[in-house]
Amino acid sequence: MAKLDYKRMVKEIDELVNTDFGEHMSWKLMPHSNPYTQEETEQMATILGQVYMISHCIHCCKSCQKKYLLKK
Repeated sequence: MAKLDYKRMVKEIDELVNTDFGEHMSWKLMPHSNPYTQEETEQMATILGQVYMISHCIHCCKSCQKKYLLKK
């Protein structure tokens, strides 16, 4: 199995989600908050897709992106 640079993967996921937008979206989980707008859901879907592409490498036998493979 390929060895992956998990630290880099987590760092890149954090850069996607630990933002002002991410915080704003988390506040919308509070009771009586306004619902998500169509624009917000589209932006969240884009971010979620990017997070998936990073995390998918854990299950992909050949690390399809090869970006996170550790060099031997």
